[in-house]
Order: sequence, then C-alpha cells, then structure tokens
Amino acid sequence: MGHCMQEGEGYEDAFVPVPHATSARIIIAMAAADDLELHSCYLAQAFIQAKKLPEGVNGCVFIHPPKGSGEDDDVVFEVCRPLYGIHSSACALHLTLTKWFKSQGFVTAGFKDSIWVREAGGEYKHRLIVSAHIDDTLMACKSLETLEKFKQTFLTRFEGTDEGGVSTYLGAELICYRVNHTITFKQSVYARKSLQIYCAWDATLVKQQLEAGTSLSKEDSPAYVDQAVHSRYHCITGHLSFLVTMTRCDLAFAYAELSKFVQCPGEPHLQAAERVLCYLSGTYDLGLTYGVSNAADHNVL
Repeated sequence: MGHCMQEGEGYEDAFVPVPHATSARIIIAMAAADDLELHSCYLAQAFIQAKKLPEGVNGCVFIHPPKGSGEDDDVVFEVCRPLYGIHSSACALHLTLTKWFKSQGFVTAGFKDSIWVREAGGEYKHRLIVSAHIDDTLMACKSLETLEKFKQTFLTRFEGTDEGGVSTYLGAELICYRVNHTITFKQSVYARKSLQIYCAWDATLVKQQLEAGTSLSKEDSPAYVDQAVHSRYHCITGHLSFLVTMTRCDLAFAYAELSKFVQCPGEPHLQAAERVLCYLSGTYDLGLTYGVSNAADHNVL
C-alpha cells in the first residue's frame, strides 16, 4: 500500500504524470482564442477501470477477506483490479488510458505524457486535445459534432458520465463567454472558503499583499516554535499555494516570501500571512480571463 512504500523502491510503478496547471491554462487559452468547444468526462471509480500492472512486487496484491465473510484465517484474496490506496493504481490507470488513446490515433503532446492530441483526419474531422488529471479531463475541439462523437467512443470504453461544457476544473471555476470569445478561470469559491476557515472573510481590506518595506527575516524565527502559530501559518501558506498554482499569479511574490519560513515561523511572519488574507478578502473574486481581441494579435507573444 502507499503508506508502506520504501524509498528507492517501486518508483516506476508508482509515479504517474499529471498535467501541470500551466498546461490546463494553455488549453483554456487556446479554447478561448480559437473558439474551441471545451468539455469534460468524469471517470466513475477510475482506478478499478484500469488494467492491472504486470506481475511483480507492485502488480500482484493480496488482501485478507473482510470480517464476517466466513473465510478461514489463512485465506487471502488476490486483487484483480487496481484499488484506491494501492500505490501503483494511478500508474495503472495512466498506462491504460495511454494505450487506449494510442489505439485511437492520439500522440502525447511533447513531453506532457498526460495530454494527448489527435490531428484531423479519418474518423474525426477536427483536431482533438485531451488532458487527464487522474479522473478529471479536459477535451477541446473546434467541432461540437466531432467532440460528441469522440466522447461517445470514450464512454463506450470507460464507464463514466458526460459532463458537457466545463464549468469547474480541479475545484476552480471556468466561465465561458462564447459571444466575446473569453474564458474566465478563477477560484472565488475556494478563496471564500479559505477565508472563512481563518475567520478572515470580514477582515479589514488592504490594497497590497505585504506592507510596503516589509522584509521578513529568519531572525524573527523563534528558537522554539509555538505550535498554534506554526499550524495556522502552515495552513494559510498551503491554501495560498493552491491559489498561486492555479489562478492567482498576483499572490506569487507574497507566497514566495511566506513559504521561506514555513518550518519556523514567528509572530512577524504570521502577521504578514494574516495581511495577505486581508488582501485576499477584497480580491477573492479575481481570476484569469483568456480571449483574443482581434485577428492581428492572435498567437502573438
């Protein structure tokens, strides 16, 4: 099981590539600029739909029968499908998806092994782009007809549901405005919940994340860390990390400063983190908006 793994053992059977948030943002930006359909399919009980890895230390797993099953104490069951909790399950799912996508004419997008692309031709008349973050997918295509045909084929092979147009991705909101060719990607719900956790939803608003002239220093770290300070500081920084990773690049500098002192925060560090929450309270609804203003600046960096 995952919690029993030994360092240096079974890495190849446990590691699974997932698309970075940057990759998701690129797909979203392409969808906005080229007016692509952006849909999603959800895989139900994704891991058990994967093929078991080849026999070996990670491919052959046995479990004791559940209590009350009536089996003898010396009986064990072999796990015939990857299960949640087995460290190689995600890898098995990725390999299963990859094999199927290749059978459909897809190739991986450069070094991104969890994004597949199929150029127009044959069964599908338009280009297809598919990204899979375990069981969360993004599917982009210029033609709704082609995309619907592909989703039908995909859900014939894998059990799941057609989620239609994407409205959320990894907890972030996706708001598509097809008329003006823009897509807004934000985390207002996550930000609001985070603020409520730290009782900062009604905090006094500030215009800057860190006070002008602030210089956080290791000298402010105490010899012995107060556990309450450490726990609150660690959690605040963790919540900011997800925001920065996905949609809030404006918080990147403040997060980078705060993350330097996660192991040994002092009161000045915690006060700085609380100030970032005050800034977030007034800007929780901000996000990224992708689009194209005119043909002249399309695909121009």
